[in-house]
Amino acid sequence: MTEKKKTVWLVLVIVLVLNLYPGVQTGARQPASEDGYALLDSLSLIFEAILTDREYLQKVNQMIAGLMVKARQLRHKNLIDKVFFARYHRLLGIIKVTLDPDPEKILTPVVDRVLTDFIHEVLAEDWMANRTENISLLATAIRDEIINLRLYLDDLEKKERLIKEWEQRYGRAR
Repeated sequence: MTEKKKTVWLVLVIVLVLNLYPGVQTGARQPASEDGYALLDSLSLIFEAILTDREYLQKVNQMIAGLMVKARQLRHKNLIDKVFFARYHRLLGIIKVTLDPDPEKILTPVVDRVLTDFIHEVLAEDWMANRTENISLLATAIRDEIINLRLYLDDLEKKERLIKEWEQRYGRAR
């Protein structure tokens, strides 16, 4: 990814993510200090670091590593489930591989495959080599995955209720 493309991508992601938080937080639930909501809210710190720190890469890598440690701790304590953990883990990885440069282009095929899969799974769009809107697609996919994870957390209780109803009506599926 060229420096110009990286800059455009960063600006798009920052704008999308920073605009995301006021619109998604409806006030219906205040996040606990240790849960999936707190992990999602912590992502804004990464984008703030990119905006405010010219030498953001080392700081952002440390923040991503810290968020992964926190996510593992919360998963171990059963404060987040395995589905949320897996999707959050993937999201951190996507952010990391897109921000951390690979000047030798050693990881390009791997990164392209991961980004292709991520964008297709989240947006049902295709990542294509040399397509100018790829960076916008990636930023939109990151935004949508953050929103999807928040909606996932919002609907956990409803999901459990529906599972119980299903099991009562049709028996246990597992």
